[in-house]
Amino acid sequence: MKNEKVKKLNFNFIFLAIILGLIIALYYKYGNVAIVNGKAISRLAYIRNVQKVSGQQVLDQMITESLIQSEADKKGVKIEKAAIDEAIKVIDDQIKEQGQSLDSVLLMAGMTRADLEDKIKMQKLVEKLAAPTTEITQVEIDEFLKTNKDMLPAKATKAELQELAKEQLIQQASQSAITSWLEGLKKDAKIIYK
Repeated sequence: MKNEKVKKLNFNFIFLAIILGLIIALYYKYGNVAIVNGKAISRLAYIRNVQKVSGQQVLDQMITESLIQSEADKKGVKIEKAAIDEAIKVIDDQIKEQGQSLDSVLLMAGMTRADLEDKIKMQKLVEKLAAPTTEITQVEIDEFLKTNKDMLPAKATKAELQELAKEQLIQQASQSAITSWLEGLKKDAKIIYK
């Protein structure tokens, strides 16, 4: 009887030691984000500092993305994979013209292809949902060219300058419409911060 109690006690002790060892190993591996000169930087301390530095910005971005996705779901707006792939191809081609690869640029930005696809999807959803339609008048084009003449390419033809001005004005009007739409979404949403 005494032998059985000793064996059971030894088994419990060994089992407890193994569990404790696993907890320590897991904490060491996942509880710390870095070890500097033998001193650990805990994941919790890291998270607290990240929240202090950019937490509100990240939270605002996550809230905005959630609102956009909810609105898209509500209205049945979807972005086809082919549209995302085409946008990535355009970006990839532009980066290749500069002598770099998309993968290396993504790595430097701390992004993956999946992150890029998500960002493009969100942008395309916003463009569809905000539906910025703008008509640019010749008066607006002329005013833009007059105001920005020092920044325009000197060797461009009049037609090229007109097209450049029109594209810039459309982009500005579109961005303004999108910003206004997003502000309206946030204003109408019930957001509870904890």
